[in-house]
Amino acid sequence: MKSVMEKEKLSLYNLLKFKSKFFLPLLGFLGIVQGLWGGGLLIVINNKIAGTPLPFLNQYDWLFYTVLTISSFLTAYFLKAYMIKLTLNFSNRMVLEIFNSLRFGSYGSYLEIGEERVRTAMEDVGVLAGYPGTFLTCFNAGVMILIGFIYMYWVYPMGSLVLIVLLIALTAVYVKRNRLIQIELEKSRSLQDHFMRKVNDFLLGFRELKMSIHRSDSIFLNHITKNRIEFLKHHSNAAMKDLGNQLIADYSFYLGIGVVIFVLPLILNVDQSVQSSFLVTILFLMGPIVTFVGLMDSFIKYKVSIDRLNKFKEAIGNVPLVHSKNKMEKQFFPKSLDVTFNNVTYHFFDGNGDKAFTLGPISFIVRKGEVLFIHGGNGSGKSTFIHLLSGLYSPFSGSIRYGDQEVTNANRSAYRDRLSCVFADHYLFSENYDEFDLSSHNTKFENYLDLMEMKESVHRDVKENRLSHRLSSGLRKRIALIYAMMENKDILILDEWAAEQDPTFRKFFYEDVVPYLKNSGKTVIAITHDDAYYKFCDRLIKFEYGQIVEKRNDSRDSFEVAVHG
Repeated sequence: MKSVMEKEKLSLYNLLKFKSKFFLPLLGFLGIVQGLWGGGLLIVINNKIAGTPLPFLNQYDWLFYTVLTISSFLTAYFLKAYMIKLTLNFSNRMVLEIFNSLRFGSYGSYLEIGEERVRTAMEDVGVLAGYPGTFLTCFNAGVMILIGFIYMYWVYPMGSLVLIVLLIALTAVYVKRNRLIQIELEKSRSLQDHFMRKVNDFLLGFRELKMSIHRSDSIFLNHITKNRIEFLKHHSNAAMKDLGNQLIADYSFYLGIGVVIFVLPLILNVDQSVQSSFLVTILFLMGPIVTFVGLMDSFIKYKVSIDRLNKFKEAIGNVPLVHSKNKMEKQFFPKSLDVTFNNVTYHFFDGNGDKAFTLGPISFIVRKGEVLFIHGGNGSGKSTFIHLLSGLYSPFSGSIRYGDQEVTNANRSAYRDRLSCVFADHYLFSENYDEFDLSSHNTKFENYLDLMEMKESVHRDVKENRLSHRLSSGLRKRIALIYAMMENKDILILDEWAAEQDPTFRKFFYEDVVPYLKNSGKTVIAITHDDAYYKFCDRLIKFEYGQIVEKRNDSRDSFEVAVHG
């Protein structure tokens, strides 16, 4: 079966096709059963009212009615039960595909998408999960409406044509209003994207928010409140237009009854039996039409969600779901090799598409087993270089090689698997996803705790095999470094790791931990501004305006040399 988000764009039609290869045949079978039931029901009711016996079933009309009703009930029940299972599978599959596409996609594309669009995409999936059931209900109602008009045409063709013209006119008004509702809902969904961004700022920056009355007032009054007022306006407009549609649908019955009672006898001279049959049929159709019209606004929401998911799909790319059922395919690089930058450039762009910052071109070698310190001013290119080195960014031009093998989009994941990173704002996961043995029986882990002076600070959840991370930022960084060492990767990247350590442990880190890592065979690259400890690196790299200056340390001399592409 194809992936939901693979190859072709999502549409309300191909979502039904995705459900199952049996879905459309089952839908056709349901239509036949419902059609027979609706037609038979109208014939039985009208014949009973008119006192006319059914042909061939004069004494068994009750049995005919009972069999049709039970058949319709059983068919609807089993098909809806089937749809419930498929719907749950559908929503689950789409959520998995969103996360699967993100994990196989690039870090840059994730930054462009933003966390809030991922969250709203999952909301859209939740909306679409109800679509198949809604479609089935509308399909049933549509079949009954069609049978009703066929019956009226059979009874009196000209009268049914008058009612059909009336229905087409009302439908045209309804469709036009639905388009206006869709516009309002699309604006509401865009505002919801922005709202989620404000929510993230509010929750993730809650500590900083509490430190400023102005900041607190600004985010709440000028952003969250303003957003909700705009959202309410568009949502209310959509709701009012939908209310108008509902009333048009409700009162169309009275309009239809009026046409049958007053107009048809006047223009067509219909007799009492035709009027009676038409009135019974219109009353019979009230339920299906109310159901059909009442669910039309749901289809507008489904259409909006489909359009938004297609845009999201274009942003993250298409990844077959088969990957989510298997582990990521590993391509192994040899261990402990040099990393070579060859005329590498990377660009950042402003809102107008103009280059706001350029790193490089850089030609540079990170030698295996060395300790490399990086420093420079804010915006000089240090972090961009680290993101390129770690494989999170792809060069705009030039190449990066690990040993003699070029790092490409095809093997970038395998390359990243040779590095461990502790970023400046490093996130500690709530679960032990690396599945490390964090018990006291793990000698290596215990030694790392001793090395980082964490024995008395950590709190273990033995049952869940994880640590509590309710620690100071400095201790959390030590935990992150322990995890990085337990990964046992060739290259260790540390982004201003020592900045949050107390002076005593900072000194210990440079004088003892860094040499320990080097002696363990690691290549250590650290962004640091602790100039008092620069003597503990093999090379010191300074970034200026997207270029690097190499300052080399040795016991006899120091010198600087500009490195150009």
